[in-house]
Amino acid sequence: MNIHRVLSTLNSFNNLGISTKMDGINRLAFTHNERLAALKFSMYCQELGMNVYFDKIGNVIARREGKYNDLPAVVIGSHIDTVPEGGQYDGLLGVVGALEVVRHLNDINFITDHPIEIIAFSCEESARFNVATIGSKYLCGMLNEEDMKTIKDSDGQSLLEVVQSMTSTDTGKTSYHNNNSMKAFLELHIEQGPILENKNKDIGIVTHIAAPERFKVILKGTTSHSGSTPMPMRKDAIACGAEIIINVEEIANKYHKDGIVGTVGGVHISPNTMNAVPGEVTLLIDVRGINKEVRTLVVQEIRSKIEEITNKRGIRVSIDSLGQDIPIELSEKIANIIEEKANLQKLSYRKMFSGAGHDAMNMAHLCPTSMIFIPCKDGISHSPKESVTTQQIENGINILIDTAIEIASTNIKL
Repeated sequence: MNIHRVLSTLNSFNNLGISTKMDGINRLAFTHNERLAALKFSMYCQELGMNVYFDKIGNVIARREGKYNDLPAVVIGSHIDTVPEGGQYDGLLGVVGALEVVRHLNDINFITDHPIEIIAFSCEESARFNVATIGSKYLCGMLNEEDMKTIKDSDGQSLLEVVQSMTSTDTGKTSYHNNNSMKAFLELHIEQGPILENKNKDIGIVTHIAAPERFKVILKGTTSHSGSTPMPMRKDAIACGAEIIINVEEIANKYHKDGIVGTVGGVHISPNTMNAVPGEVTLLIDVRGINKEVRTLVVQEIRSKIEEITNKRGIRVSIDSLGQDIPIELSEKIANIIEEKANLQKLSYRKMFSGAGHDAMNMAHLCPTSMIFIPCKDGISHSPKESVTTQQIENGINILIDTAIEIASTNIKL
């Protein structure tokens, strides 16, 4: 592989959306910068002689033909969108890594038995629509136009309206992927957590992906004057929300050894002013786990606690589901190939589960799937402080290249 080419390509994407205030990256799904990045990816792929198209939801899919083009493709990819003021590597590393696989194959003039496809997924982050991995859900047939009508951003625009407005980049082609068109899917990603760095491991081999259940809680009390409303007579929505937040943390801690995490990641207060008792609060709650039954138990316990707290405080409450993804077990056979490649390259590794969701968890419904992690400094992600070393990037892409080449051989059965 050519690490200088990789670093240059990463920079070329990160010039699209770099913040002048916080040094973060802003490529929110379906914004101008994110669509420019999708176009840039398509141009890089065309330069490599690949057949490229945009599907109806803005995924960019590029194909390198193999010796036997009737065989299912080995698919590699990740996403190009970011959270607001996000990092330089989350998602993008996997997209550039996929590009480097094809560039390396071209450099050595090697034709794999199976075709190779690389994908830059759209809208993996939930930052805009409060729904994650939208591009891969669509590609896998887990999201249709009726669903897209009901998914809206903070401005009230539906996902369908936003997608249909992308006439300049959308050929209107429907993704053709199914269980018979893909042999395997590989995704390279930064860990987004501290485990690999703390354990001093070069590579993470992902065995499971935890999945979120998300819901929105709307609390309605009474807006009143902060000076003239006696404490016992208040219906304070934010005080109620604060108690709920503490209880979400306590319940998640109780089930931590079962692989559960719980987060209140969004709080919206109305009116948001110092001299008024808040009359309405919205909480966005995210509960994740690798066991669906345990996660369901935790969500039920949180909902029960919310009912108890709101009844005690006289606060009206509504709870709306924002989706339930299914925890996924990834391919053991591919994990063993990655382990073999790590040993050959004398890289240390750890088999682990991913607490964050990824496009791989949807692709695993269609074909054998695996993920390769590299460490990130202090486990920080979704932040301008997100950082990896050049050597870590090189390690991850070398493992990705070797694994993809082996899986793309007709001798390997998954």
